[in-house]
Formats: sequence, structure tokens, C-alpha cells
Amino acid sequence: MSLKENRMALHRIPELGFQEFKTKAYLLSKVADYECQIHHVGATGLVLYFDNQRESTIAFRTDIDALPITEATDLSFQSEHLGYMHACGHDGHMAMLLELASYVNQQRSMLKHNVVLIFQPSEEISGGAQSIVDSGLLDTYQVKAIFGFHLWPGLTPGEVFSRSGGMMAQSSETDIVVHGKSAHIASHEEGIDALEIGTRLLTDIYDFDRGVAADQYHLLKFGEIHGGTIRNVLAETVTISGSIRSYSETTQRYFKDALEQLADTYRRGNGCQIEFKYNDGYPAVINDQTLFEQVKAVVPTLTELPQPVLQAEDFGVYTQQYPCVFFFLGVGEVPPLHNPQFDFDMALLDVGVATYCQLLAINLE
Repeated sequence: MSLKENRMALHRIPELGFQEFKTKAYLLSKVADYECQIHHVGATGLVLYFDNQRESTIAFRTDIDALPITEATDLSFQSEHLGYMHACGHDGHMAMLLELASYVNQQRSMLKHNVVLIFQPSEEISGGAQSIVDSGLLDTYQVKAIFGFHLWPGLTPGEVFSRSGGMMAQSSETDIVVHGKSAHIASHEEGIDALEIGTRLLTDIYDFDRGVAADQYHLLKFGEIHGGTIRNVLAETVTISGSIRSYSETTQRYFKDALEQLADTYRRGNGCQIEFKYNDGYPAVINDQTLFEQVKAVVPTLTELPQPVLQAEDFGVYTQQYPCVFFFLGVGEVPPLHNPQFDFDMALLDVGVATYCQLLAINLE
């Protein structure tokens, strides 16, 4: 089947993380006869190894899961799984890697490296990349470099983008929980007003954030605040929810420590308790600087991003342990990722495949 046909077929069968059973079956049906070793990682992960009798091994990764979103496109190949959709481009990512698998299988004797292809489950709900790392296969095959792609709305269609160093953010989902003391507002002096403390603390946090140097690229924002039960009773508990995003553990710790210091002022001055809950999510995607320079030598049309993005991706798990470069493939002005109307021009996938093929010739010396 063609690149386009594979994308359409995969788009019809979206499945959530670690439940990609039909997806895996489809992928297997396309590669079962290839001259490679096929490894099953968990129930739905798939790793192919093409032993080309070379001294070095490089890897390419795609994500295979979908989202709990009801599709709202007019596509003739809409999702057949009600309430689920490939709204993040993973169907396109898989189609590109299937095309690369076919090319590698046909050109094995001509290739410069052994090749590992990673069909990774569960990027959206985390754990997928770690399951591949934990399998030990990347170490078994002594992988020297890992590459991956993401379709990216808003970037010039058909152009490939990347950058050295930080590319996508680490995300620490943050809850600030203020514990006060409930009291009727007519007797407010008997209580501790968690709502007032929480809102004042939030204002102080934003004042602090405005003073952070502009070159310390990060995000510190809160989108939810919940507390109280009725208008004439002081709120006993207030929860403020948001996110801290940056490109290093050091920066994440800097902001966490700053929040604690601000909270201490309110603990001492108001007799309240304030706790922080963090879900640190994916690590940052950090492209290896040496590998990036080697990439530029074989992908001369590569466009360098002027600054990283604040979105997160579990490809960061790989970048913590292996030299990696992650790429964006521009798809132009289309609905954003995770939107029920997301779609893209399938002809652009050819550019991604061509880039993958260029990377097969990379010099890792």
C-alpha cells in the first residue's frame, strides 16, 4: 500500500495508549515479511531490527496512539472508533515510518548503518517511551542515535524544522492547595480565608514571574482555581492548578523553590497550610548538539527554529539517555493539534520520508 493509503487506514482505527491492538496488528501485517528481527514490547509496542552487517546502529521512532476526541472532519476515512481520533498526527507519523521500513528492507545492502524502527505505544498518556527504553533493546543493539518527527501546524508546509539543544519543554503540572479554616463571613475573624490567601499568592507568583530574565525561556501559568462551598462561608480549601514548563531540571527546580519561598510568607503570616503537588510529566526534548551538526550535513534544507516550543513530548525520555534529534514537519495553517477538525495535506508526508532516507547516510564519526 502507498504512504497515503497507510495513513488513511490507520486514521480509521485510533486507539488509546497501551490499547493499540488493531493498530499493532495493522503494522505487523505490513512488516511481517521483511528481513528483520521483530520484537514485541508489552502488548502493543513493536521494534524492528535490520541487521545490515554494519558497525553502527541508528533508530527511528514513531508514536502509535490516539486521543479520546470525537472527530469532526468531513474526511472519507473518518475514525471508525466513536469518541477516538488521530488528532495529533500519529497516523501520519506511522505511515512515514512504514514507508521507511519498506525502503530499508529493499536497500539493506546499500545502507551505512544497521537500523532500528520503533513503533511506540502511549505517547499521549505517558509511559510509552519508557517502556521501549526499559525493554533494553536500544542497548542490546547499541543504538548510537535516535530520530523522530512530529507534524506541526503553523509552520511552513513541506519544510523540516529542528534546533540544537532545547526543543520541547519539560512539563510539571502543578497544584497549589491552600488549607485555611472555614467560618461564616459574619464571624470571619474566627476563620482563615483560603480564597483570599490563594488569590494573593497567585498574584505574587505572577509578579515574581514578570521579573524573571527574558532569556530564561519558560512558562509559569495557572488556568484553574477552585474553592469554597457557598458565598457566605469562608473557603476552607482552595486549589490553584497550572503548569511549569522549561528545558532543564535545574530551571524546574528553581521555579519550584521560588513558589515554596513565596508560600512560606503566607504560612507564617496567616497560620495556613500550603502544599504543592507536582506531576512532572515528560522530560524536555533536548537535541544533541554534536548529532545536530551531523544532521545538517545530510539534510541541507533543514530550517533551524529560532527558539524552542512550550509543548511537551515523551521523546524527551530518549533524549535523556541517547543522542537524539527531533524534527517538526510543517503542515501550514490547519486546525491545531488535539482539535477534532485536525487534518493535513498527506502529500507533505513524502518530505518526512525523504528526510528519514537522508538520515540513513549520516556520518556519526
